[in-house]
Amino acid sequence: MQALEQVDFFQNIPAMERIADITTPSHYHPVPADWHIALTDIVGSTKAIEAGKYRDVNTMAAASITALLNRLPRIDIPFTFGGDGATILIPPSVVTNAQYSLLATQQLAREYFGLEMRVGIVPVQTVYDAGYSIRVARLRMSDNFHQAIFAGGGIGYAEKLLKDPQHSANYLLNAMTGRYEADFTGFECRWNAVRSPSEETVSLLITATDADPDAHNAIYRDALAAIERIYGDRFARHPITREKMRMSLNPFKLRTEAKIRYEDLSPRRIWWLLWNTFKAQIAMRFNIQEWGSYPQLLIESADNEKFDDTLRMIISGKVKQREQLRAYLEQKRQAGELVYGTHAAQSALVTCIVFDHFGRQVHFVDGADGGYALAAKELKSQMRALDGYPAVTGS
Repeated sequence: MQALEQVDFFQNIPAMERIADITTPSHYHPVPADWHIALTDIVGSTKAIEAGKYRDVNTMAAASITALLNRLPRIDIPFTFGGDGATILIPPSVVTNAQYSLLATQQLAREYFGLEMRVGIVPVQTVYDAGYSIRVARLRMSDNFHQAIFAGGGIGYAEKLLKDPQHSANYLLNAMTGRYEADFTGFECRWNAVRSPSEETVSLLITATDADPDAHNAIYRDALAAIERIYGDRFARHPITREKMRMSLNPFKLRTEAKIRYEDLSPRRIWWLLWNTFKAQIAMRFNIQEWGSYPQLLIESADNEKFDDTLRMIISGKVKQREQLRAYLEQKRQAGELVYGTHAAQSALVTCIVFDHFGRQVHFVDGADGGYALAAKELKSQMRALDGYPAVTGS
């Protein structure tokens, strides 16, 4: 087992070019044993959805990633956005500072948004000692963003430790007293919900239930082929198009970025954000200083297709296409190959981390009105119905 910090291990992994490559085991590399898994998720996200606060849920998941990326500004670390939470892998040298950042994010969620955020850190070695693995690959989405891909079952085990009352006290963090600070530089929340370029935006989750690695990979390979056959390639099914993108000039919506990134809700800060958003709109429309290319950069740097022992996609298409896909998935579920969840909405939500508008950036995409969180309800219901669901360790 690896024992060195190896802060650059992720950025040295050769990148895959297609989501279909997630089924090729040689693309994956073990996470160093002395690293740690930082986990965040909103407790009771379903109730938040019912209260119309799903954008806030997305916002805090993205903010937790931002805070930890700023602890390692020159290092590329693996992370993934799950809609109502996030997973970030961190080297041992920043664990203490990462705890402060997570606690600050937890306080922000509670005090400004009225959301309870579960935050914790689990050592990778703990996961390995339990017999699980964590293997990571890189998927090139654009020159500016490489999506981390996770396999081995270890991330799911770490999540269970955080939620299990018998073990959670060893890993959970709780900001009961004191004040904590985090750096949210790069966080942006200026886009209105993006209407589907087709009839609907679908949040899709698929988990293979066969523990045999070869069968496991074959299930995903077949599912990805079915998605491409029904919906077309990545950009044909992309939930965001330039024509549907609109920046918000609503002062109330811009308050979120003002609070998180600047800790400043003064009228002066809000007007500054309004003015800069307006200028960006004009620059993109008339291609001033090459800003006309920015919408395409955003589309290419979106995280709408990924894998973390579950295939996660936000795709756009017609109702008939979703019905075709669900018919395929249901057939595979009844054959005992997989479980799945879908949720359809009219729009996608976009929350951004932008360190350089023409460079390093990532745009987190989720379905509106519940997205991944509601798709997960269906998947979990199917999973509970399984007899003796095995630990999935493929890829």
